[in-house]
Amino acid sequence: MFELFKEKAEKINAEVYHFNSKAEALDFIKDFIIKNSSNKKSKEVVWCDSNFLEGVDRDSLLKELPQVEFNIDLNSASSAKIGINQVDYGIAETGSLVEISDRISKRLCSTLPEIHIAILPVSKIETNMETVMKKINIKNIPYITIISGPSRTADIERVLTIGVHGPERVIIVCVDNF
Repeated sequence: MFELFKEKAEKINAEVYHFNSKAEALDFIKDFIIKNSSNKKSKEVVWCDSNFLEGVDRDSLLKELPQVEFNIDLNSASSAKIGINQVDYGIAETGSLVEISDRISKRLCSTLPEIHIAILPVSKIETNMETVMKKINIKNIPYITIISGPSRTADIERVLTIGVHGPERVIIVCVDNF
């Protein structure tokens, strides 16, 4: 299922990486932040609380990466270059991500920064949207978003433009065990 998800996600210009453990994925994310941040003194990264962060020493992480902000609001997210959150499902048939949220911070991380890093447990990749919908109780969900690669539009003179209504890059970090 992962291979189909990866193939479909890459066809819609998402970047997909696969890791066997949370530690490997965390190392990748830290390295990505270092390579893609321009200034360690400015808070260029917003990272939404999630299961992935359980057991991670946030104080040590902030010492290593002072550009990370865990307290997310409209101002911090709109000025961030990178937004990181954990998504709820992946859809193999389309390469799309499903984000279920009752917190605005989760949505801000995936929609406002230039780069969205989506953490996806491999075990949460489902065949299609119908399978996902059978697993959730839609009546209890205040907000659901389907993310299919970077933001794109052809509204202006029918010229395809990336990143107008959302991130220019979507990085999907698939993790086997966490």
